[in-house]
Amino acid sequence: MSRNGQHGRRRNEDGEKEGCCAATLDTLTHPCCCGGAWSQAAALWLTLLRPSLTAGHGADPAAPPPRGRLAAAMYRSVRHYRVAVSPTRPPCCPYAPSCSTYAVQALHHHGALRGGRLILARLLRCRPGAARHRAYQDPVPPRRH
Repeated sequence: MSRNGQHGRRRNEDGEKEGCCAATLDTLTHPCCCGGAWSQAAALWLTLLRPSLTAGHGADPAAPPPRGRLAAAMYRSVRHYRVAVSPTRPPCCPYAPSCSTYAVQALHHHGALRGGRLILARLLRCRPGAARHRAYQDPVPPRRH
């Protein structure tokens, strides 16, 4: 971490501060942005293989657990990331809500299939350049009837 506490922060051409992964376009391999998609995938497999690791964490304040079995397993993996992994890393998600909050809400509102697709799309666009085009706001879309 640098002396000014801006770990990995840099300024863009306009002089605005950017996140720790501003120069990285590939969030699949970069470990900073929202834990990287590979970290999310590893957390999912870890939760599916060893559910006892996240059993005591309870419901997430962002959204209650979803009903379906697959959606609940995915929810537990994101919950594990939010409780065990995320607190050990500096916050650097450029969006509001953060990618992990988005994931919990998407699984609750849309289930495993559509929610999983929404989460994957969000992780792929989780970089400062894409967030700037959306004014740093990217809420979960409403449920279709």
